Amino acid sequence: MKGRISDFSIPDIFQLVSSQNKSGSLKICGNDRETEFLFADGQIVDVRPDRRDPSGMLGTMLVDAGLITGEQLRKILSAEQRGGKKLGEYLMEKRMVSGETIARYLTLQIRESLFETLKLKDGEYAFEGFAVRPPSWMKIPVRADVLMMEGMQYLDEYQRYRERFPAGDFRVVRRRGTKVDVAALSEEERRVYRAIEFSQEPQRIFRKACMTWFEGVKGLWFLQDRGLIDVFVEEERREDPERAIRDQYARNRRIGALRAGAWMFAAALTAFWAYVILLSPAATNAFARWIRFF
Repeated sequence: MKGRISDFSIPDIFQLVSSQNKSGSLKICGNDRETEFLFADGQIVDVRPDRRDPSGMLGTMLVDAGLITGEQLRKILSAEQRGGKKLGEYLMEKRMVSGETIARYLTLQIRESLFETLKLKDGEYAFEGFAVRPPSWMKIPVRADVLMMEGMQYLDEYQRYRERFPAGDFRVVRRRGTKVDVAALSEEERRVYRAIEFSQEPQRIFRKACMTWFEGVKGLWFLQDRGLIDVFVEEERREDPERAIRDQYARNRRIGALRAGAWMFAAALTAFWAYVILLSPAATNAFARWIRFF
């Protein structure tokens, strides 16, 4: 089964594979991307994102979430050390990441890959049937119909939530001095709010919370509505070197003026006391007697 997306939409393709309980590989190509979804009995059990975009790879996701380091990932990805095993299998075997965590991030990877695929207006698809063995840690496969409903919601609502925040890169921090009743927050909001303590970067916040961009931005939207977070563009907090020099020069001038004022005050005070002491009646009489003596 193969064809063009413009003739047979992506939701229809997934619905067909799911309803017929097919097993095999569904490749979708478009916008210079190729994503492969693996099905077992009509349910999605794995995904192979386009390798030209490392941000969607499982290893990068785990690094962004702080579960492994970049150095650990580089060592693990060497074929000699991994012995041909999948990344998830190796991490579980070495007890670096639990199977439950791997399953959560694999599900996240599947969802994000599908959401990106749904944006395609044109491209090609191809399904090849064969037996697929789900990964050992994938206890609950992803239902294609449920995931497709989430994807359609993403297409309908994402832009509304995203447009509140600055275009391009931005940062998020908790608002200081604000009391938070965590019990009053939704599960989505709680996960995002806790993850903000881990990083200011939305990408890493959402990875830590194990959420898609759509879920994460939606959570930020509600947290900002509650007045619990502040959002800023990174350049706004970046220090301007020239301004720093000007500020330092102004501070030095103010300090110099204060010092000069202090010295002038001390000199005036000294002159006043000298005048009082030297021109007092006792001092004047003593000086007059001294003159008459000589």
